Amino acid sequence: MSTRTGEPGRVRTLPEALRALDADELEELLRLRPDLTYPLPRDLTELSVRATTATSVGRAVDALDAWVRTAAEALAALPDPSTVADVAGLVGHLDAVPSAVQELRRRGLLWGEDTALHLVRAVREVFEPFPGGLAPPSARPLSCTEVGSALTACDPAARAVLDRLQWTPTGAVRNAERTVSTHSARSPVEQLLARGLLRPLDADTVVLPREVAWVLRGGRFTAQPVEPQPPAVTGTTRTPRLVDSAGAGAAFGLLHDVELAVHTLETVPHRLLRTGGVAARDVTALARRLGADTAYATFVLECAAAAGLVAPGGNLCLLPTTEYDRWVGDQGAPRWQLLARAWLGAPRWFSASAEPGTHALGPESDASSAPGARRLLVALAAALPAGTRPDLEQLTAALLWHRPRLARGPVEAATLVDWTWQEATWLGLVALDAVSGFTRAVAPPGSLPADLAALFPEPVQQVILQADLTAVAPGPLEHAVASELRLLADQESRGGGGVYRFSDGSLRRAFDAGWSAAEVHSWLDRHAATPVPQPLAYLVDDVGRRHGSIRVGSAVAYLRTDDDLEAAALLRHPDAGSLGLRPIAPGVLVASVEPAELVAFLHGMGQTPAVEDEGGRTLTPPPGQRAPRPRTSDLPPTARPDEVAALLLAAERDHPRLRADTGRPQPAARTAQDTDETLALLRDATRDATPVQVGYVSADGSRAEREVVPLDLAGGAVRAVDRASAEVVTIPLARISFVRDAR
Repeated sequence: MSTRTGEPGRVRTLPEALRALDADELEELLRLRPDLTYPLPRDLTELSVRATTATSVGRAVDALDAWVRTAAEALAALPDPSTVADVAGLVGHLDAVPSAVQELRRRGLLWGEDTALHLVRAVREVFEPFPGGLAPPSARPLSCTEVGSALTACDPAARAVLDRLQWTPTGAVRNAERTVSTHSARSPVEQLLARGLLRPLDADTVVLPREVAWVLRGGRFTAQPVEPQPPAVTGTTRTPRLVDSAGAGAAFGLLHDVELAVHTLETVPHRLLRTGGVAARDVTALARRLGADTAYATFVLECAAAAGLVAPGGNLCLLPTTEYDRWVGDQGAPRWQLLARAWLGAPRWFSASAEPGTHALGPESDASSAPGARRLLVALAAALPAGTRPDLEQLTAALLWHRPRLARGPVEAATLVDWTWQEATWLGLVALDAVSGFTRAVAPPGSLPADLAALFPEPVQQVILQADLTAVAPGPLEHAVASELRLLADQESRGGGGVYRFSDGSLRRAFDAGWSAAEVHSWLDRHAATPVPQPLAYLVDDVGRRHGSIRVGSAVAYLRTDDDLEAAALLRHPDAGSLGLRPIAPGVLVASVEPAELVAFLHGMGQTPAVEDEGGRTLTPPPGQRAPRPRTSDLPPTARPDEVAALLLAAERDHPRLRADTGRPQPAARTAQDTDETLALLRDATRDATPVQVGYVSADGSRAEREVVPLDLAGGAVRAVDRASAEVVTIPLARISFVRDAR
């Protein structure tokens, strides 16, 4: 551990150890423990207090790999302070222990030199009451020879009791504090108590002394050996180019299915449950629409929600968001990246929503550990050669080595790996059971590599019309063309292309939306790669001629038609009475139900009515509803680790306690007088991480002042940390009225 002053000396506390860190080491600490940066600590003293809280320490310990965690647990089992040699005496691997100790130092969980290691108290509490399953040392410990002799003198039944307590040192026994001698001992527990192989912990509990456990274990600290290096992940290989092509096909298929799922949400109301999930019947119906199982349909909904493409609307129905309208018009590669990165960072196990008793988008699948485990699995897969088909058992073992905390979670690690692997297959990260090139491209920022982006097919604008009233898309359709085609025809097959069927009902849907027969013919002429078949042209004209022959308005509702026979047939219908239909003039009927109910009745009779307003103008459906994009995080944006490190070190330099009695004159307050001086003062404050007082006009037009420490100056604004609230704020330069040095 370095010291910034260069003066030799041994640190005595964790705050002193933190003050001894240089900028790079402090930045590394904040990168490894990002929770320490929010809210922004004011100085290193506050940072040290936060770094020792139980919540923060618990997160840090959960992020340790198996080897470093074992070293930390060994230190918790040792007295304070301990040495590197003491740790190696418990866990072995003397050559690997120093690196584990250094890793604990980097994370702020340990301080002190190798000959005087001090574990943070909160870390000890994580492993209490018995670190490594070892009880505290006895007041009068037995020697190894004495333990061996006592074991020999006991019955086999007594040895069985010890075996049960070997890794969990306490057991419940009545009257544990009773006095018993070797001559009067009859039961196995009494034999062990009499020979000191068990000791009473309280009136009803016995404990296995540490020295006895150590002999029984054969000098092992853990039941299974923990290696300093992660287990290897191997597998057979496939041709990388073939795997990438298959992955691109799966990726594009997911994009198509998300579009189809959102289109379904637009046309069929999906009311959410009280818990916020989607009803199982709605997921089943969506699965039929996608031609897949409910697990895949659930994954599609979860992906769309995680990417902010769908969200609950004001009517408690699941609706598309305005973000979807932007997303759907983009190219295939960036659209896929948004979905994949949303999946990677989602705090949910998507596949858990498809388990019995759960619901898509329900709270049962929430898991704060999901993003870390998912990113780790993707990183392990990305580290393999392209086209590798890894052994999933080995991948599970590697996951448990990197995150041993998952072994004690509510879901088995093997199940998490299976879930993630299946979801990665749907995303295209895995194809043909092998790792594709998309796995390496999902995590880094920026665009997809050109060779992978080129695998996404270019959208087409034309379809092949056939005499059986179907349209075949020879490739993926542009979104606008696909949306219009889904209005004119019913999609019968999914995939990169697709088959669409025109029918009386589908064309009526387009006419209800305000299309005319001429507009339908024009659309077909523009987007047909072949001549329009005669049966389709006749169908369009026939539906167009019949559509609007009956007019519906409000009376509660009225109906008018130019065909008297049609009106008479309606009045003779058995349900006419329940609707309150009655004539008021030739070709004009009124009803006692709402227009929507009357329209549904007419549709059921095979009629194609048009809805009009009080002035007789034909009404078209309003634009589809949109839900507001959900907030992705409740936390405001925070500063980068390097920025926080610079601020903390600057605060340490400027702290009055550290500057007292230096004899240096304090600089006079500097105030900017014009724009050039304002920019110069802000640049200096940004470079030196010094505080300034900024006056500006807020968004509501009122005057405001803040004491801030600038982080950067770019894009016509200054981004800074408010020293009063520890929030990161952005102030446009055009709104700043003055800047004053606040030192």
